[in-house]
Amino acid sequence: MNTWKITNTSNESVKIACKTSSMNSKGIILKPGESCLSDSQLTASMDSQERRRFISVDREFDNSKLKLEYVVAYTDEYIKDLILEVNSTNKSDFEKAAEDVEKYINKP
Repeated sequence: MNTWKITNTSNESVKIACKTSSMNSKGIILKPGESCLSDSQLTASMDSQERRRFISVDREFDNSKLKLEYVVAYTDEYIKDLILEVNSTNKSDFEKAAEDVEKYINKP
């Protein structure tokens, strides 16, 4: 199932309805800079807010590793930190060894 990331790009709060499944939708108010996730189906409010450029829709967002909930407001900083955390736990043995060597070399 594809996931869309909707971000409020305006200077005001935006109210939109997001899809949680094929038959259900839920409303949310996003403050400036906040994002939420939605099922990959356009609602009327998402369409109108996107045409007015109040929101941006990332139609290629990968939520498979993050496992974020739909229709919950997240800050971009929180999502970026979570992505870094997930990526750091999935490092290969080679990457971990390279970091250890770099720490050893740069040790005071």
